[in-house]
Amino acid sequence: MLAIDSYEKENLKVLGLLVRYRRVNLGLSLRDLGELTNISHTLISNFERGVMIPHYETIKDIFEVLKLEFYDHHLILDDFSNVYNKVFKHLLYHEYEEAAEIIYEIEKDRHIYENSREVINFTVIRCLFYILTNTFINEKDKVLNEYEVVLEFFTDNQKQMFYFIKGLDKLNQEFYKEAMDYFKKALHIGNSDVDLLINEYYVIALSKSNMFIVSRDIARDCIVAYEQQTNYIRAMLLRTRIANDLMRIKKYDEAKKIYNYIYNFSIKYNIKDLENICNTRLSYIALLQNEYDIIEKYLDKATPGNDTLYYYMKFDIMARKKDKEGIIKLYNKYMQIDWIKNHRKTSNFFKLILMRNCEEYMDKKEYERIHLEQIDIAIRSDDAEMFEVTTKFLMKFYKSERQYKKGFLLSEKFLQYFLLEQL
Repeated sequence: MLAIDSYEKENLKVLGLLVRYRRVNLGLSLRDLGELTNISHTLISNFERGVMIPHYETIKDIFEVLKLEFYDHHLILDDFSNVYNKVFKHLLYHEYEEAAEIIYEIEKDRHIYENSREVINFTVIRCLFYILTNTFINEKDKVLNEYEVVLEFFTDNQKQMFYFIKGLDKLNQEFYKEAMDYFKKALHIGNSDVDLLINEYYVIALSKSNMFIVSRDIARDCIVAYEQQTNYIRAMLLRTRIANDLMRIKKYDEAKKIYNYIYNFSIKYNIKDLENICNTRLSYIALLQNEYDIIEKYLDKATPGNDTLYYYMKFDIMARKKDKEGIIKLYNKYMQIDWIKNHRKTSNFFKLILMRNCEEYMDKKEYERIHLEQIDIAIRSDDAEMFEVTTKFLMKFYKSERQYKKGFLLSEKFLQYFLLEQL
């Protein structure tokens, strides 16, 4: 609903944003829209960029052609900054259920927010919630790609949040280098209210790329800052990253000490996410130290969620028991889970486990092909851990097949990768 006289100048610029967003979405050029409305494409361009505000009738004609409405319901919109801040605070303090209640409430008025002066802030806080909680929504990629086209309309704070969201999305997809690039862009803008949260996830991307020293230094600074805010859950989450890095460099006793400390906190305050992380990782350390009698003790106390390691440990238990039938049942069961089935890296990983442990499923050409695909994915996503694990299994395969030249070339690639990482 248009009520031009009541608009302030900054709100009028959002009108231009809505026009450009819809025009690009419909695949129309400025000249196309000019012809459809019989309005100068130069005038439309100036309107989209917030340089000038056309007459009411002109705006009305543009909106009608694009089938746009502009809502200015003050009762809904005037309090949106409070809603935004509440959601962000809940997310910052890991109060995801409380944030969900508000998000699901404003979703009811989604059409209004997406056609109002709050369109950017609504999109930002909504996407932040869904991606931070790793909740699948069908239109996520479409929304992020379309809003990237009109990024020049965003304020610095909105740009920072958008880059953070893009980084989180890449992190969830396990493209760690791209995640780091977006986090750096967000941190370069600089807003102390958001930088701390961004750095927490930057730590994960660094850790996954084997940049343990930098990762640990940033993590420690963040832990101090979080504890000063009494934000203890996020401080503990960062401690799990430090423990994970210690585990990766085989300092198992130090890692266990940290995980047990976090586990006791999670039990005391009933933080299930932390409890699951600790039980799964302690189970994995038990595996690495050949303490087979306690692997299942820890794992039985965990729930799977989207933690690949949990599923891997279940496979390993079956393999240790030489229960081929159990491995096949697990594989068929897990491949029915949507996120596993649609996640190439994980589905490949589980197929390789199946082939290694059940000779009737072994196809040597396919086994080699999947390993090479995994190595390629690891390099593109800068996943140092997967690159290391996959390369070692493939070299072992080449040795068993007496394919020494392939093994030698792969070992050179392995050394080059980790030499480049250190530069």
